Amino acid sequence: MAQPSIWRPKKRFGQHILRSRGILERILAETGLNERDTVIEIGAGLGDLTSYLASKAKRVIALELDEGLLDHLRERFSTEPKVQILNEDALRWPLPQAIEALERPRKVVGNLPYNVATRILLRFARFFQELDLMGFMFQKEVAERIVACPGTSSYGALTVLLALRWKSRIAFKLPPGAFFPRPKVESAFVVLEPKENQQMEIGDEDLFREIVQGAFARRRKTLANSLKTLPWATEEKLEELFSRSGIDPRRRAESLSLEEFARLSCEASNLRPL
Repeated sequence: MAQPSIWRPKKRFGQHILRSRGILERILAETGLNERDTVIEIGAGLGDLTSYLASKAKRVIALELDEGLLDHLRERFSTEPKVQILNEDALRWPLPQAIEALERPRKVVGNLPYNVATRILLRFARFFQELDLMGFMFQKEVAERIVACPGTSSYGALTVLLALRWKSRIAFKLPPGAFFPRPKVESAFVVLEPKENQQMEIGDEDLFREIVQGAFARRRKTLANSLKTLPWATEEKLEELFSRSGIDPRRRAESLSLEEFARLSCEASNLRPL
């Protein structure tokens, strides 16, 4: 596979290059890529995954933040009209405008830098109406948090915030030796698809996020103690909130289902001052 002779991985970008042909082919299979798809690739790196994506998709928009790789990528894909290389930060790329300008189906794929992986995931996950699928490589612990069930140690705010709009699965796991340079952790590829039924009532969506994040910020505390740190949460309002939602304030966040968090959010929307 092509590689610029003077390139070295940069620690600040969290670069771990995935180079196995078998694994790259498996990513294509797990994301179901076909000739109708427009793909946004986050972190093109050396362009190995980019090349595989272009072999199947209708179009590939490859984002790469490392300016040291741009000449290599542009030269490698200079004769490939399907591929557009952009020197963009996935955390700053203008959304949803950039997505909406692309033809559907729209899929986002990437071997994410692990130091910002959850931030990138949550940013793109907000646009469940504009995207048709996301497939990302994470460190295994993050992947397990994404797909966790209530009552488990991996279940947390990330799980709930994603489960509201997305169904997720771990497609496969990888050892450190599958990457260059070797990371210190195991990895897993996760596929997320928007839920067909988006009708769950949560009231105000920003308030839903606030409640979920507040509840898990002090996960060893009871809901009564963890939610009292929210700016609107007086003792009286919390008492009424738990009464109206039918949720025991002595429970802990990890015991609540998505539906129970939604119920809390709905009732809190009626209690919070305008």
